[in-house]
Amino acid sequence: MSASPHKLRLTLGLGFLAFIIAGSLLLLAWLRQREREESNHLFQALAQADAEFVRRMNLPRSGKLAQDLEQLLGMQIEFRPAGTAPANTEDRLTIRLDEKNDMIFTRTPVVSSLSLRDPATLNAFIAFWLISGLMGWLLVRERLKRAQSERLAMLGLVATSLAHDIKNPLASIQLHAQLMTPQNEEDAQAIKLIENESEVIAGLVNQWLHLANPLPPKLTKLDLTDCIRGVARNIEAQARHAGVEVEINLPSPIWIMGDSQRLAQAVRNLMINAIQAMPRGGRLIVSGQPAESGFELRFADSGTGFSELALAQGTELFFTEKEGGMGVGLNIVSSIITAHGGTLKLQNDPKGGAVIIVLLPLLPA
Repeated sequence: MSASPHKLRLTLGLGFLAFIIAGSLLLLAWLRQREREESNHLFQALAQADAEFVRRMNLPRSGKLAQDLEQLLGMQIEFRPAGTAPANTEDRLTIRLDEKNDMIFTRTPVVSSLSLRDPATLNAFIAFWLISGLMGWLLVRERLKRAQSERLAMLGLVATSLAHDIKNPLASIQLHAQLMTPQNEEDAQAIKLIENESEVIAGLVNQWLHLANPLPPKLTKLDLTDCIRGVARNIEAQARHAGVEVEINLPSPIWIMGDSQRLAQAVRNLMINAIQAMPRGGRLIVSGQPAESGFELRFADSGTGFSELALAQGTELFFTEKEGGMGVGLNIVSSIITAHGGTLKLQNDPKGGAVIIVLLPLLPA
């Protein structure tokens, strides 16, 4: 199984940091080599020019002339009989003046003057860091996209297989539940439970199919409050079993253009997540109010709230901190809300608990 997105980011980030460090060291070495080459070229050119000057002017090859040239050029100069000078090095150069004399130039060993205080050096490093940062960002983004595409391709195969294997027996269960005639209230409640749970299973199958192959929503005029209350009724048994009280404080109607099935799926995911976040019971309050760009829904629970990592990456595909979780629920909610022209935001209540804010556009009055 491939690494999760945040682990992949960490791995790629560490690799990129190592690349930046290694690249900066190589750049520094290259700049120092260039500095040394330029210094050697200048040293040789200056020595050749000075020797040519002495030769053309036929100046005496004396110690005094050597001292005068040393003060002028800033390097040690010496005249020796031809053929007696030591071998050339990076800091010492011997030039034949005539058949009898050599002229020896010796400079102080070159010390690198490279510093980030030097504008040219600083600009070179800034350019390297910027280019490397851009390339790294593009590579990381492409790698993450490819990893997600591979996951989605695998998910598509699994979802298609599950849909085929589950939908046929599920349709049979739903049909028989509808044909059953209850003999008493207990039978009626049991049949209703079968129908509700069958709808839950169908919703889960559709959720996986939507994740593998998302389609645009089929928009119709609907009452958002009615949609939310319908989901709350369907999960009432699950909430009661978990000791969670679901409180809905919404005006009615709230008219929007939406896909009732997709929005119910998104609301159900949010409510189920909240219930699972309160294993010892608690309260889920669904409230809302008009906003400038639509209607703002708030799903607030009394659980432990989101971690810092979940606040930053909670809606990413396959991100989960829940044991046994798949990390698809909030991602699907986010994609559904976005497809309806809305936004999704995760935050924590200062008094405790998680808050999810959903903003959806309203129908014009």
